[in-house]
Amino acid sequence: MMFSIKKGFKASLETRRIRLRRKSGKIAKEMVAVSILLGVVLVTGALMVFSYNYVLSSSYFQLEKAIVKGCEKTTEKDVISVSGIKPSQNILAISMEGIARKVRTNPWIEDVSVVRELPNRLIIEIRERKPVALVKRDDSLFFMDGDGLIFKKLEGESTNLPVLTGCSENGRDDRLLIRKSIELIDFLSASKSFPQIRNVSEIHSDETLGFSLFLDSGLCLHIGFGDYENKLNRLKPIMTDLARRNLDQGFLLIDLHDPGKITLQRKDVPGFSRPARGLKT
Repeated sequence: MMFSIKKGFKASLETRRIRLRRKSGKIAKEMVAVSILLGVVLVTGALMVFSYNYVLSSSYFQLEKAIVKGCEKTTEKDVISVSGIKPSQNILAISMEGIARKVRTNPWIEDVSVVRELPNRLIIEIRERKPVALVKRDDSLFFMDGDGLIFKKLEGESTNLPVLTGCSENGRDDRLLIRKSIELIDFLSASKSFPQIRNVSEIHSDETLGFSLFLDSGLCLHIGFGDYENKLNRLKPIMTDLARRNLDQGFLLIDLHDPGKITLQRKDVPGFSRPARGLKT
């Protein structure tokens, strides 16, 4: 009986030793595999760092030319200057978003995209704001786009845009009047009837009385708010009759805002001359 117990105990120990050897062998293999994998990762990482540094220092990817597209109000020189791009920069090290962010600081630029053209060129494509009028603020004039954004002060630029007056008083913009002004400008821009937007030098707005149009010729049309097409259609026979009688010269005030009547007032203004386009105040 004792012999049987000893024999069983020895067998159990032998089994444990075999299992331990198997586990040790498996662990050793796993450690070798991990070591190999770690070595591969380290070598790969080193190669990537070396390749990255090599590419960044390679003359093959040095910036040779930046091309700017879409310039009308701005110039390629202005865009390159504000972008912060420097000659011989590595094109792969340049931040596209950083350039775009800097270029957008130019008030004329609404949007910009920057694309690498490997190996050595950048393409900067801009979309400029399209001004539709000048807004008079105090003693200064500012460009306004079709969304009503007043984005830049007039500083010597040549322009034929109409001037909006009465919608910015005491440092405050009347957004409702500005929105209605844009609607009127859109109508005049699309209309083929008289007057056309190119003949309008000033649009004066009043929150109670509505709009008055001042034309280059000296004609003032009070048209109020809305129903512009019908109001201006009533003007055609009047202008035809005035021209027939040679009364269409000088300062004429024609009130069209009342659909039931038309009021005409003529004044001979001494020394009257056509107002400066886009600079009437």
